[in-house]
Parts: sequence; C-alpha cells; structure tokens
Amino acid sequence: MLRSVLLKSLRDARRGFVWWSLGLIGFVALIVSVYPTIRSNPALEKLAQDYPEALQAFVAFGGPVDYSSAAGYLGIELFSLMVPLLLLVAAIGIGARTIAGEEEGGTLELVLANPVSRTRVVLEKSAALVLEILALGFVLWASLWIGALAADMDISAGNLAAATLGAVLLAVAYGAIGVLVGAATGRRSLAIGVTAGLGVAAYLVNGLAPLVDALDGPQKLSPFYHYAVGDPLREGLPADHYLVLAAIAVAAAGVAPWAFSRRDVST
Repeated sequence: MLRSVLLKSLRDARRGFVWWSLGLIGFVALIVSVYPTIRSNPALEKLAQDYPEALQAFVAFGGPVDYSSAAGYLGIELFSLMVPLLLLVAAIGIGARTIAGEEEGGTLELVLANPVSRTRVVLEKSAALVLEILALGFVLWASLWIGALAADMDISAGNLAAATLGAVLLAVAYGAIGVLVGAATGRRSLAIGVTAGLGVAAYLVNGLAPLVDALDGPQKLSPFYHYAVGDPLREGLPADHYLVLAAIAVAAAGVAPWAFSRRDVST
C-alpha cells in the first residue's frame, strides 16, 4: 500500500537530483574560476559599459552591468539568465511529469488505486517539486559560497542566498504552473510547452520594458521582474517581490487539485 506520495516522489527523483547537482556544481566551478582573470581586465569592463541599451536590459541582474565586482560578474554570468534557466528547466520538467507524465506512462492509475485522494496526490507531488528545487538551490548556493571563498570574491553568503532563493522561487512558480496545466490536460508535452511559453514571454516582457514604454505596466506582472528588480546580490533579500513569486506558486498549486478532480483519468 502506498503510504506517502511525497516520499515516493522524492525517492523516484533521487537519480535525476544527483545528475542535476553535479551539473550545477561543475557549471558554477567553471564560471567562478574565470573571475580572477576578469576582475582586473579594464578592457572587458569598458566593453561592458559600451553594451547597447537593449543588451544591458537583458544581461543586467538588478544592478548595473559591471564585471569588476563579484556581484556584477555573478549577476551577468549566472543570475541574469543561466541560473534561472537551469532551475526552470528542472522545475518545469518535474511539474509536467508530476501528473501528466505519470498519466501518460500508465502509472497514475496505480497511485490512485490506493486509499489516497486526488487532492492529496497533487499536493504531495507539488510539495516534492518544492523540496527538489529547494535542494538544488542549496547545492547551487553552497557551490557559489565555496567558489567565492576560493576565488576571493567580495560577496557575502547572505546575498548569495538571497539571489539563489529568488531563482528557486521563480522556478517553483513555473513548476507549479506546469503541475496545473498537466493536471488540467493530462498531456505532458502541453504542460511543458505552455509553461515554457509563458516563461519566455515573461522574460521578454521584462527585458524589453526599459526600451518600450508600452511594456511598463505588463512588466510588473512578469515573474522575472520580481525575481531581479531588488538587486539581491548587492542589497540582500527583496522580501516583497519574493512574496509575489511565492503567491504565484501557491495559487497554481491550489488550483491544480480542483482541475485534476474534474477529469476522468481512466480512459
């Protein structure tokens, strides 16, 4: 008998978690190892300052485009795109697999054959998603902290944690949307496509808003705006913006059981 959907989900994900962790550690080590040669390069700093406005809007992470400081370098090379992208890929994949993947694989009916409600299945699987992304976030933060110490980067563990938490919340929000779409449709490819499409659209709106006045209002609705606007690598935790990301995740996870309960998964 199935005793815990949450524990089963975490157990099933352990191999993927190991590979994701190794990938994150290796990527962080590569980026951090380059910093000692970057910070003392005035030509590169001038190049960054000469970036077109359109490019600066996409590569900046909260603060100015700056290769000379640890916060500026990590913001450009990691947190402006690569860190959220990697965590989003992981979270959307997990979210789409949570209900729709098992349904398409024929294993969801076996889970539901146990004395567990659909609501419990969705919520515990969503909780497993949160824990998996949090664990990947911890691996990312620990790698950055150790790397920053080794490369003599002038940045605090607290600010690294604040930026990492933002990326985790952003990923969890989109992962929860993936759970919702998968629960409503039963189609894994649709859950991935819709959620990824929403993510790309939100990223473009946030990046183009400084250049297009008409996007000023829509920018505030973009999760990427709330992820980066507070400049956590320099100023620490922007709690109000991170609460918006958490609210998106809670709302999507809260609607998913209702959407799933309205479907017939036996056909």
